[in-house]
Amino acid sequence: MRASQLRPAREMLQVGAELIGSDSVAAAREIVTVAIDALDAAGIGPATIDFTLPDAVDLLAASLPVAASLDTLRDELDAKDAGALVRIGAAAYLPLLRATGPFDRAIADLRAFDTTGVLTSRIDALEAIAAPIRNRVSLTLDPTERHGFAYQSWFGFQIFVPGQGDAIGRGGGYAIPVGEDREESAVGFSLYPDPLIDDGLGAEDEAERRLFLPLGHDAALAASLRADGWQTVAALSEADEARALGCGFVLGPAGPVEA
Repeated sequence: MRASQLRPAREMLQVGAELIGSDSVAAAREIVTVAIDALDAAGIGPATIDFTLPDAVDLLAASLPVAASLDTLRDELDAKDAGALVRIGAAAYLPLLRATGPFDRAIADLRAFDTTGVLTSRIDALEAIAAPIRNRVSLTLDPTERHGFAYQSWFGFQIFVPGQGDAIGRGGGYAIPVGEDREESAVGFSLYPDPLIDDGLGAEDEAERRLFLPLGHDAALAASLRADGWQTVAALSEADEARALGCGFVLGPAGPVEA
């Protein structure tokens, strides 16, 4: 299996969700919220969501034409190369480099730049998508980010968590071919759990689910607790102690009690 440059590890385990049939603002808001819910359920965080607008350059090109190709313009914007933008005659796009960073400031800068209003619907949509999660995660915006967004349509997002240099998830809106000449809109995301598993991010304190079984304990009760997700460590002698064996709880007559 050949890995991509974005994710060079050979193991490519992914976990995600897809909503097929719509790429509306409501659908986008739902899929982003589900991604954050998944991270919360796994105990992973705090997370940062970085939004992008994959079609921003295409929308702006009609009112801000440049002599260079759109691919060249996209590359220089993605590289954040102000000098290169000036050299290719795209100085008018320089404000896009400043419309990057913390979400509220970047959105305000993007609105100020969008004097023709061609990005108004996109900006309004991003604010609507961000609204239900703004108190749960950190939000940033990079409207010209392209890495990892080769097939996204009008919006995309990346998920970052502390300790991981690369994104641990990506998503957005896209189109799915459903025939020779027809496509269906969709939104979705993928999470890349391998580095999180390797680094133990999101794991509970092991002692919080490790149960010490004293000599003479109720074996049936211990078995039922293991089925419920508890790790058990059985005493082999009277000298064994719960805390010394990394257990936060001891099995009592009625169930676990804090050690």
